[in-house]
Amino acid sequence: MIEIIKTKLDTETMMSGLTWYVIGQPKTGKTTQLSKWSKIGSEGTIVLDTDLGTDFLDNANVVPILSIYPPKRKQGDKIEVIPPTERGYVYRNGKHRGQPMPVYSIGEIIQAMHSEEGLPFDTIVIDTVDKLNDWAEAQVKAELKIDELGDAAFGAGWSKAREITLDIVAEFQNYVKRTGKTLVLVSHSKETQITDNKVQLSPALPAGLGKKLVATADAIGYSTVDKETQKPVLSFEAYDERTIGSRIPNLHNKVFEFDYNTIIEAALKKPNVVNQVKKAPEVSSTNGATNNKEQTMEVLNG
Repeated sequence: MIEIIKTKLDTETMMSGLTWYVIGQPKTGKTTQLSKWSKIGSEGTIVLDTDLGTDFLDNANVVPILSIYPPKRKQGDKIEVIPPTERGYVYRNGKHRGQPMPVYSIGEIIQAMHSEEGLPFDTIVIDTVDKLNDWAEAQVKAELKIDELGDAAFGAGWSKAREITLDIVAEFQNYVKRTGKTLVLVSHSKETQITDNKVQLSPALPAGLGKKLVATADAIGYSTVDKETQKPVLSFEAYDERTIGSRIPNLHNKVFEFDYNTIIEAALKKPNVVNQVKKAPEVSSTNGATNNKEQTMEVLNG
């Protein structure tokens, strides 16, 4: 007999196994804030750095990721995997500056994730998914021997690259759901046209891939900087032109200081959460237009 689960929404115990998706322009605090996206801060967070963009983080746990599969070389009659410290990268700062730096493939991280030890962190941050897609596209072009993905018949190039990226993300999503951990995906944001004075926002990914990824995420936030306070904020304000929002009721259509404790306390309805009316931050467009629509939303009294 199949056992049926009767669901009951309990926000105080729903914060495990989730996928967060953060999009935003560069230098808006995404990596800095997400490097400590855990109840124990940076000690509970690992950043899979595909962009080599973590040099200025302090006290973060970082693993540089430079490919989907580990690079190999021929040694006599054998083909062997190149050791992580022999892949041509060096430390760019700190006491090890100039010495060989270990870099890995996403495949090696997945292998470690499924090992007996697993990944000893509460939160896994993939920064960025954009780079995973770049590698997937390059792999497909090499396999199909084409110069551009569009050269493949019937859109096969785009489809193959999309599936590779989605399969990688699915591996991590299944892992965090099984173990009760947290996954955070990061993408740069892509601004398109203006509709009804609103800037259309989406991940800087092929449209089909971006839509698939946001559909699998539990909360999609837009990282920006508050013009008044100059502090990073994370917006879950949703409308048709923005692929952001949240399944978590207390976050949906609200803007918060970009801080783990602030956002989780609001999500969990902690007693010290106070509502305050505040104007939503404007989202600047690359062509000079802005979203001037004034809306009120609840934010945490920081």
